[in-house]
Amino acid sequence: MFFPPELAGQIQFEEFESVTANRQSELMRQTYFKRLHSNKPDVESDRMLVALILNQAKRVIAHPARPTRLKTKSFINEPQSELAIEETLEETPVLDDANDLLVESREEKPFSCVLILDTSSSMSGDKHLLASIAVAVLVLKMPAKDFSIVVFSSEAKSIKKLYVEEQPENVVLKFLKHQPRGFTNVGLGLEAGLGQLKTLGQGRRKIGLIATDGRTTEGKDPIEVAKQFDFLVVLHLSGAGGDLETSRMMAQAGHGVCLEVEKFEDLPKKLYEALRVISRR
Repeated sequence: MFFPPELAGQIQFEEFESVTANRQSELMRQTYFKRLHSNKPDVESDRMLVALILNQAKRVIAHPARPTRLKTKSFINEPQSELAIEETLEETPVLDDANDLLVESREEKPFSCVLILDTSSSMSGDKHLLASIAVAVLVLKMPAKDFSIVVFSSEAKSIKKLYVEEQPENVVLKFLKHQPRGFTNVGLGLEAGLGQLKTLGQGRRKIGLIATDGRTTEGKDPIEVAKQFDFLVVLHLSGAGGDLETSRMMAQAGHGVCLEVEKFEDLPKKLYEALRVISRR
């Protein structure tokens, strides 16, 4: 962990975890806006900011894990798991050696998805910082190869591609460096997300997760694009100028659900809830 020079001595590495949640939130916000208004890159401040963001995300996901499923495996591979007697006898009525034994273990349901985030100019400042915590929730909760992250405004860009292994710190920092600007082209963001999901190949479900206020200021009708998803979760960002009806229509067109985010600071928790919804489908 690295801290800016002015904080050296005030907070030591071994004391980091003992800093109160409120103090960490305050430090995170201070460091974010200092970085935002600085003309010079500061690697140590970036590392501190990313660490604080990841720590905030860990608090969000410090709840029960995603739904699990029972999977039968060989006893040789997982000798610590519970024996599956009935399954073993169905497969091999006469047991000759340990290789014939089966066990049951629980594992989280795997799935692949793309997170699509609005980074138009209306999402600047505190909203961008809170969105970075939501990004951190995703990167901490899912295997790196199973998710993609697309940001959109007047243009759309993938900052993390499917099948690409990246450290959580790198993904969060890349999102932070992509500062909000431009107009809101929701349709383009959805199309870019579909482009990532098409790399999954035939037979794989196209699952999307988009955070938007439902208002599009340019581009094609997002509802038409949403129809191409197999399951689309819309995190509707409530607030002045938002269009809840459009968000609901997008979710319906994408065979998914719309989850309302009444306060922007709830976005990370709602994103975690969305991951749990997806894993149950």
